[in-house]
Amino acid sequence: MSKINSLLSKRLEKSTESPKAKALAQHTAGGERNSFAGLFGRGSLSESEKSTLEEILRQYTENEENIQKDLELLSAITSEVKAITNQAAILHGERIKQAQTILKKYQEGAFTSWLIATYGNRQTPYNFLQYYEFWNSLPNPLRPKLDKMPRQAVYALASRQGSSEDKQSIVEKYKGETKKEVLDQIREVFPLPDSDRRRVHSGDIAVQKLTQVVALLAKPKSRLNKTHKRLIRNLIFQLNELVS
Repeated sequence: MSKINSLLSKRLEKSTESPKAKALAQHTAGGERNSFAGLFGRGSLSESEKSTLEEILRQYTENEENIQKDLELLSAITSEVKAITNQAAILHGERIKQAQTILKKYQEGAFTSWLIATYGNRQTPYNFLQYYEFWNSLPNPLRPKLDKMPRQAVYALASRQGSSEDKQSIVEKYKGETKKEVLDQIREVFPLPDSDRRRVHSGDIAVQKLTQVVALLAKPKSRLNKTHKRLIRNLIFQLNELVS
């Protein structure tokens, strides 16, 4: 019996190493990729995102020979993860919209109660709903571009009151900017009213940052050389000019 098992094991090893077996494995992997693309679509990463992945690999590598191949695979996986996330938001939003339509004929509060019972909070499903409604309002050619934008920035853009043309313009002009850069554009085009709790006053930010700087310099371990002191005095002079 042991001889038979040994023969079977050797036969299995040979078949696994054969060109046919390798070709079959590659075909299977390719089929998985193609079926994934059919379900979720296949996006592409920006140059900035690819650079980030490459930096991660180079920082933690022990053998640089495999970096390029691993970078290609990791880029494909990352783009698929993003596609899954985008598709999930759309699917969530679509179903939340359907539930909202059903619950409109019930008393006020029914929809909110359903959101909390289903998601545990209101903000997450509202973000999904706004994302879906905004995505659905865009022309088909712009939708893939929206999927590439930072998610939090899209939520902010979708929730702003303003013309759909201005919103579409921000999507059209997107060229891989960071979340902060996109949010700055949104705030410039769609400024929040003073009464809105989400509005952050620049004076509050300035005071907060300066307080942090003072706390940093007050630490015993803070050591300033002559150049540091000269630059700080120059900044203090500029601040005095700005607030006088």
